Amino acid sequence: MTSSTAPGPAALSPRLPSPLQELADDRFTRRGLRLLLKRDDLIHPELVGNKWRKLAPNLAAAAGRTVVTFGGAYSNHLRATAAAGRLLGLPTVGVVRGHELAGRPLNPSLARCAADGMRLHFVERSTYRRKAEPETLAALLEAVGVRDAHVVPEGGSNALAVRGCRALGAEIGAH
Repeated sequence: MTSSTAPGPAALSPRLPSPLQELADDRFTRRGLRLLLKRDDLIHPELVGNKWRKLAPNLAAAAGRTVVTFGGAYSNHLRATAAAGRLLGLPTVGVVRGHELAGRPLNPSLARCAADGMRLHFVERSTYRRKAEPETLAALLEAVGVRDAHVVPEGGSNALAVRGCRALGAEIGAH
C-alpha cells in the first residue's frame, strides 16, 4: 500500500470528541463538587482511550508503511496497533519481550494480534531492553525484514502521541 492509497485514522470513524459523563455521588454533591469522567473508552471499540489518541498521529505518519512497535505478552498497545493495522490495511509487526514465548501457544492477547494480521517477533529480554539503541533497532528491523518502517515505541509514547493527546485538553475546555 502506498501513502497515496492508505486511508488515514479518520477512516476508522472515531467518536470525537469523546463524551463527558457526570457521576452522581452524594459525597461530592454535599460539598458542591461535580465528578466528571472523560469517556475516551467510547472513541472506538478496538482503539479505546489513550490508545486512539496516541496511535492516530503515528498511523497518519506511517503513510502506508509497515508499523513496527513493541510490547509484552499482554500488551494492550500491541492489540490496538494490530487492530488499527487490520482496519486501515497497514502491515504491522509486534516485537514481543520474551524469546521464551516463541513456539508456545499464544495467549489470548497475542492470539488477537496475530488474528488481526500482526506479525509477532519474539526477542530476548536483554535485547528488548536495548531496543532504543540505534544498532539494536537496526538489527531488529533487519530481523523482521522491514527497512522502511514507521517505528512506534513501546506503549505508543512519543512526540506524535503527545500531539494526539493534546486534543484531550481542548475537548475538555470546550465542554
